[in-house]
Amino acid sequence: MSRKLILIADDDHSLTAALALRCRHLGADTRISPDGLHAYQVLLQETPDLVILDVTMPGAGGLSMCEELARDQRFAPLPVIILTGRTDDETIDRCERLGAHYVWKGLDTWERLKPLICELLQIQPDAAAGGPPLAAPTNRAPVERPVGAGPCVLVIDDDPDIGRAFQTRLGAQDIRVIRAQTGMQGFWMALKERPDAIITDYTMPDGYGDYIISRLKAHPLTHQTPLFVLTGKTVGGRRDFSLERELLGLGASAVFIKPPDFSAIAGALRAEIRDSKPDAGGMPVCRPEAIPELLPSRDRQGAGA
Repeated sequence: MSRKLILIADDDHSLTAALALRCRHLGADTRISPDGLHAYQVLLQETPDLVILDVTMPGAGGLSMCEELARDQRFAPLPVIILTGRTDDETIDRCERLGAHYVWKGLDTWERLKPLICELLQIQPDAAAGGPPLAAPTNRAPVERPVGAGPCVLVIDDDPDIGRAFQTRLGAQDIRVIRAQTGMQGFWMALKERPDAIITDYTMPDGYGDYIISRLKAHPLTHQTPLFVLTGKTVGGRRDFSLERELLGLGASAVFIKPPDFSAIAGALRAEIRDSKPDAGGMPVCRPEAIPELLPSRDRQGAGA
């Protein structure tokens, strides 16, 4: 089995040296870049399996690099970890919007990084791995991000009104809704957040939904996640059943026509999450009692009419 390749871009030489040694103990090869421009050159020469970026670097910052990678189809699916000493909400929120994994440079940097690296690369951690401590600032505490108690649904749609509609309907029922506006951003967020279900538009600015479905179903972290597709595509004003069959064949749980029928989507969502099983990583099962009714009583009455 070929060794995984990790690109580490940070201008802190002592940190990158220690981090590279730790990664090699895990069985991964590493490439080190002292700045953003050099990291771009490495990416053009050989495509890594994981990219670890500092926020502030000469040449190009880590978050700017994330945006560039998301726009390039060659690199968009690459998982990215942002390793930074910043704890401000703007930085953390920007990481979330880009679908990057945020890790704070603190005393427990490696304890946070190691399981994430192993999960993203699907490699077995070496319990005996040692190595020098990672240099880190000690004057700031990590920010704990609130996590909703209910199930999590990722909505991928470039139409903000659609995203807000789902957020309103589901969020009011204690279901955590996370949103992505591009397919690649949605792919990254799915790997990071591990949602209980995914709802994606078919047509988006950076590509069609069948490509995103294929990527999600091929990845070991998301291949069992229930996935629903929204589409406004028709043929002669009628439903495109050929497209629907294709999407179902790729692994979609159901295909729904825009504008969304929230009653039908709610029923399908409840059934799929109820039947989903925990994966090899031991993720919890969302039981039916954890999914409240998603529609207001007025909508439920209308749906039954």
